[in-house]
Amino acid sequence: MDSGIRLASSAVPRGPPVRVLLVDPYLRREDPMERKEVELYPSLGLLSLASYLRARGHEVAIHDLTFQRGLGGLKRAVHRMRPHLVGVHTKTLTFPRSVRIARIARSVGALALAGGPDSSSRPRTYLEAGFHAVALGEGEETLAEVARRQAEGRPYAGTPGLAWKEASGIRFGPPRPLLRDLDSLPLPAWDLVDMERYLSRWERATGDRRMAILTSRGCPFDCSWCSKPSFGRSFRQRSVENVLSEVDRLREEYRVDYVRICDDVFGIQRRWTEAFLDGMIARGSPVRFECLSRVDLLKPALLPRMKRAGLSRVFLGVESGSQRMLDLMNRGTTLTQIERAASALRAEGIRQYWFLMLGYPGETLSDIEATVALFRRFAPEEYSVSVAVPLPGTRFHDLLRRDGRPTQGGHVVYEGVYPASVYRVTRARLRVARKLAKADGRFSPSLLARLRQVEDALGRGIVEKVLIPQGRPSAPARGALPTTQPETRSPGL
Repeated sequence: MDSGIRLASSAVPRGPPVRVLLVDPYLRREDPMERKEVELYPSLGLLSLASYLRARGHEVAIHDLTFQRGLGGLKRAVHRMRPHLVGVHTKTLTFPRSVRIARIARSVGALALAGGPDSSSRPRTYLEAGFHAVALGEGEETLAEVARRQAEGRPYAGTPGLAWKEASGIRFGPPRPLLRDLDSLPLPAWDLVDMERYLSRWERATGDRRMAILTSRGCPFDCSWCSKPSFGRSFRQRSVENVLSEVDRLREEYRVDYVRICDDVFGIQRRWTEAFLDGMIARGSPVRFECLSRVDLLKPALLPRMKRAGLSRVFLGVESGSQRMLDLMNRGTTLTQIERAASALRAEGIRQYWFLMLGYPGETLSDIEATVALFRRFAPEEYSVSVAVPLPGTRFHDLLRRDGRPTQGGHVVYEGVYPASVYRVTRARLRVARKLAKADGRFSPSLLARLRQVEDALGRGIVEKVLIPQGRPSAPARGALPTTQPETRSPGL
């Protein structure tokens, strides 16, 4: 049975090598979201950390739990390798499992170190749960210094970019500057994960051998609900040549023919974007791609060129059909921009995936109706709907804390403006709207119009039945935060 571990010999050491085991704690079988379509890729963060450490002479392995049944294989791998350092990539979903992995690391005397978005957002929670240290933000140089200190027999306490726990309390090292030259990073350590497992899964599902890449780090925008614990509001771009060389390697070594560009936002620098498109076109666009962008960055005049370069799908943070809610979220986008981008993408035949958010403080039933109406008008091919989640370190989270909301495990407890049933009904209405859009052309316009009227009446009627017996108003209840927009307005991701 595949143990999930891929071990490679280190390069020529520059001093005593340290054995480092990097762990991705995501377990597909135990993820409740697996009931839906989960798009799986190996952790780009761990692949980058592994290549960076290996280039500095350390013995590095990655243990990927994604396709495993539990932690049994990890326990055996840890006892076999006896690593000096175990680094765990953290997300909110995997917190309980990450804590269990820290215990396994400590059982063999290894340093248990957490890194990634969740532990960077709430390091105290991870340190109090059993980790020795937390790498805050970007991890390559911090982890390399910790490994170097271990090799030299020096304590990790005091390392820039690190938080750790002592008997006297939790301590923080000085901030570590972000990497400026992303081209200096070696290409990801693809050989340390089971690439074929991921690629063949995609090939069976879609006919494409798909892999993810990053062309930049960071996001300069400031959405009130967006957490940026790893890269902050910085924006750093790899060179076009460096990115194209990675695409070429993936195509040549792993027969990849489709890539997801996982940048927080793609297309921020227009000149870079055009040079990248030209490079893809010059190669005959052998690899199709998808990306996440913003409606104010997707210029209709550029879309034909993007389509020619291989653009197949765009993820868009539409979020709401209410301009008032977009302003409250500090999105920095307008309904006009959404409409223009959606229309242009439809004209070019580029698939759209919309992210929609319900339940943000200040939202009314009228705002929800506006979102349903916008969705019905454009009927994107794919979409997802979330109820607003206040992540630590965000403007949203800070607003709720100031509003006196209770906290649990470092998180503010918040479940939306209205009862959960309102959001369930709205999701159902969006599903119906999408099905009716697919039926367009097969039924008469008058029948479709009548079906939409019935859907409207049923949806609104159910919501009123939920709210009125509870004495809930159609506007947010008192204490749901002010409905004025944030004091600072800047474009939002």
